[in-house]
Amino acid sequence: MLELNMSFTALRDGREAERDPLPGPKSVRTPAVAGTRVFVGRDPSTCRPLLTPHDWLFVSRKHLVFEYSEDRGWTVEWPRGTRDTPVAIVRIKRGETSQDMPYGAILPLPARTSGSILVSDLARRRSVVLAWRAMQPIRPSDSGGIAFGGVQDTIDVGPDQLRAKLQGVRLEVLAAMSCDWIHGRATKRPRTTDELCEMLYMAKATVERCKTELRRDFYSSELCPELNHLLGPDYLDTTPHVHGGWDLIAQTAVVCGIVGGEPCPCARRGGSID
Repeated sequence: MLELNMSFTALRDGREAERDPLPGPKSVRTPAVAGTRVFVGRDPSTCRPLLTPHDWLFVSRKHLVFEYSEDRGWTVEWPRGTRDTPVAIVRIKRGETSQDMPYGAILPLPARTSGSILVSDLARRRSVVLAWRAMQPIRPSDSGGIAFGGVQDTIDVGPDQLRAKLQGVRLEVLAAMSCDWIHGRATKRPRTTDELCEMLYMAKATVERCKTELRRDFYSSELCPELNHLLGPDYLDTTPHVHGGWDLIAQTAVVCGIVGGEPCPCARRGGSID
């Protein structure tokens, strides 16, 4: 799975911003199937939904190509066009490293990593910001079995093992804490234990116990290595981990199919959380 989130920035005066507002953010999730290609650029026939403004001519019609192959995994290419010298700057961040991307280069996006790509004009006044996250690729198992939700088993059996471990109350708490990823970021998940108790009709002590157990389960599952980096070895003895950690846990739970297949608990409050 490759997740791409695109946004736009520009240095303009108030009149320009009012006359020509920037497009809203765009996102797409693409399964890791051999031969899959995702284009970013100005060509409306091939670059939807990651289409850039038609008058941003520093962006090529097909500026970036994300492709998945069995032998190389996910890669990103900046294809060479008719110009010998590009009129854009492309900078890529992968993990902790950041570098200018050479014109015509093809770079790997290793599984279980995230980063961003910045495409800007030479004056650095207008930019396309593309955040990416490469998840563990989905492949057929040796037995050809199908996992929960009709998704083929992954090489890493972690999601199935973790889901089997999270039955009952813990799974319900996880779904409630992940509902913004289940339904889309416009839906607000409960941010406090009190809101969770109100949604799930559970005692506060039960919810707090489940949250602690869930953080421990995801921290040790190897499904979310960013969580290990964020929380550190003594995370249960600290407090700043709560919200940052939950964003990663919720996204991982939905992408790996651990939650999202059953009715969401937020339906008890009319289908959304205000």
